[in-house]
Amino acid sequence: MASLSLQLLVVLVLLGCGVCGSGASDGPVVQTSHGPVRGIFVEEGKTFYGIPFAAPPTGNLRWRPPQPTKPWAPDIYNATKRSPICIQAACGPNYPDYMGQCPPAPETVQGEDCLYLNVFVPNTASPKSKKPVFIFIHGGNFFEFSAMGIMYDGRFFANKTDCVVVAANYRLSSLGFLRAGTGKDAAMGNYGLLDQVAALQWVQDNIGDFGGDENQVTLFGQSAGAYSVLFHLVNEGSEKLFHKAIVSSPPIGLYFRSQLEAIIFGNDFAAILNCSVGDMECLREADASKVAHAQQAVQSKLVNPIHLIELAEPWGPIVDGDMISRQMVESFSTGNFQKKPIIIGTNTDEGSLFIYGGLSSPLPTTRYQEAMLAIFKTSAFSVLKTYPPSNTGDERPILSTLATHFIFSCPTRNILKSALKNGHSNAWMYVFAHPIPGNDDAWRRFPFCAGKVCHGTELAFEFQSSSLVKTSQYKFTPEEQVLADSMAYYYGNFAHTGNPNTPGNRLTSLRSNQVLLWPSFGSAQNYTNLVFDVPKNSVGQGYLRDKCDFWDEENLYP
Repeated sequence: MASLSLQLLVVLVLLGCGVCGSGASDGPVVQTSHGPVRGIFVEEGKTFYGIPFAAPPTGNLRWRPPQPTKPWAPDIYNATKRSPICIQAACGPNYPDYMGQCPPAPETVQGEDCLYLNVFVPNTASPKSKKPVFIFIHGGNFFEFSAMGIMYDGRFFANKTDCVVVAANYRLSSLGFLRAGTGKDAAMGNYGLLDQVAALQWVQDNIGDFGGDENQVTLFGQSAGAYSVLFHLVNEGSEKLFHKAIVSSPPIGLYFRSQLEAIIFGNDFAAILNCSVGDMECLREADASKVAHAQQAVQSKLVNPIHLIELAEPWGPIVDGDMISRQMVESFSTGNFQKKPIIIGTNTDEGSLFIYGGLSSPLPTTRYQEAMLAIFKTSAFSVLKTYPPSNTGDERPILSTLATHFIFSCPTRNILKSALKNGHSNAWMYVFAHPIPGNDDAWRRFPFCAGKVCHGTELAFEFQSSSLVKTSQYKFTPEEQVLADSMAYYYGNFAHTGNPNTPGNRLTSLRSNQVLLWPSFGSAQNYTNLVFDVPKNSVGQGYLRDKCDFWDEENLYP
């Protein structure tokens, strides 16, 4: 299956003169707890790239919790260029990055030393302005991409929402999620999540100097980053570090391994490195390039045949009994989550990217039926009745619809229903329904997404970074610009006031009488959502009600 954060948008080869002048001594300087940092001025405000928020997790710090970085004061840290991205198979020198998931080519460097973040400060901010803060967590199936990608350049998002925006890297694949060994020296997994916690703590300690308010932090993630946000909502250690959440296309229907399953998987990984079971010294001494090879080679290993869907998420968070005690649907159903204001939503065609990306040839009916039996066991006949084969010679369309509903749309509704039952009504649901045009370079690697609202389509409208793109002709139509600005309006309101409808004291490009009232999810008996689309947004109820009722009744979520 293709990566969970194979998104959309467009690419940018270079950021233009802002980066060309990266060595300039007249950039903005901000004092942090480890020393001053110098960024760059851009039209939309100030940008600081590649600030270290933890020590390099290399050598003996490989597979250990993130440690504090060393101070650099009195020197001024050069925060004018992007940092290295974490080790991965994507974003290499020959990677066809048509969608901006990687840094521009001159700045694309990979390494274990990758715990850095970017800060985007709007024009309206000052050291005493106390602007709300967004912390963005990127997607990529927990094994690829980076906060340094052009897609996530937050200068426009910061200016449109009147917030300070932070985007942070975190360790990926084996380096972020390996569970291996025993005793105090063991690799316990979930290091990628601990890196995110460290970035959240850095914001608490430093964002005030950039004009942000550490007491108004909205955690925002997409895909694997969205699932990460949900993990922080169930992790007590994250509770005091953020105050609101925006969850964009979370793959809640995916299964995350238990400790035992993760140990078995980790042993297979160690064997590829010719290390004996539990030999952490051998694993820590392995060359980074061999680690990169091994974490790719082990991805197709199946640990538990009962959970075939684990193959869709080979590396990722582990139900360790500490940070994560349950699968996500169960955490919400039992009320074990922080009842903070939340915006959550999905796209209408999430599954097409993965099904067509993983199956380049038509899927015969018999293979589709066999897959349903293998995945859903005794419930397969009910699933096939609800999602019957077309018998056209290619069952990828119906499988894409099933994947959209089972992995994204319906478990999202499920956890919102659980939130309501547990007394949490401060939640808003959206459905993103507008496709990127099929004639644009954005889908050059994924032509099957042309005209569909594939996984990641919303990112172009959330970040509005297409104006930076030099290799694509894609530009918003006037209607699309209104759509994008409406998202900035709702998200900005939410960050400022905890309600997407209430701007508070902030100035916006849209007036309240120009946008729809977005009712909360539980405001009507049939559940309410906002549909983001052109020519204009709309309010809907009962999205996929029959299909989601089916999945809830079958109780097949992890």
